[in-house]
Amino acid sequence: MNVRSTLPNLCLIWPWLIGGAGVGLGLVPLARIIPRKVLQHAQASMEEWVGPGGGLEHSVSPARRIWVPLVNASLWAFAATSHPVFPAALLWAMLASALVLLALIDWDTTMLPDWIVLPMGIAGLAGSYAGFTSQNLLFSSLSTVFVLLFLGGFAWVFQRIRGASGIGGGDLKLLAALAAWWGVLGVFYTVLWASIGTVIWNLVWRRLKGHGPEAEWPFGPTIVIAALLWGLWAT
Repeated sequence: MNVRSTLPNLCLIWPWLIGGAGVGLGLVPLARIIPRKVLQHAQASMEEWVGPGGGLEHSVSPARRIWVPLVNASLWAFAATSHPVFPAALLWAMLASALVLLALIDWDTTMLPDWIVLPMGIAGLAGSYAGFTSQNLLFSSLSTVFVLLFLGGFAWVFQRIRGASGIGGGDLKLLAALAAWWGVLGVFYTVLWASIGTVIWNLVWRRLKGHGPEAEWPFGPTIVIAALLWGLWAT
């Protein structure tokens, strides 16, 4: 091991680890504040939005206050090592934090707020324009439109045939936003892995917790996990 090269790298990573952990601590309360604000703005009942995490009235587990900062710090450190340009590293780090936040909210409430998803898509387009993604602005825009129309059309056909929605509106917007970052191919693999993960996770969790088949199950958390894994692999 070259100590001379390792020490400067550690000095560069530590600020990202500390910053990521600090932001991660803030994600835990934000995952309750944002959906409350959304529901209050829509004058909707909080009791109607309950996911496997127990809803907004359920207390936050102490474990979440530990693993969320650790995961977020790791994602920020990876962003710093993968993107030597500071603005690019910061943009990708914020994307990772936004995805973690969405996973927490969707797990608790089965909700993916536009307040987070839409700015994420705009940031992906801006990052493509600045050269911080693997595609230019034109392909980023076309990828977003294609995913929105293709998956939206699939959901419409599924609705007509089966009488039930094949994909939620929030999930559709999230995948379209991710297309601005990774393109159609990245979204394809994200949907594939997320679908497999959701089936397995759903069956295991229902068996452990005793949930009935009619209980609503969010697709967002596995989309987030699959998207982060794709980002790690692609980088």
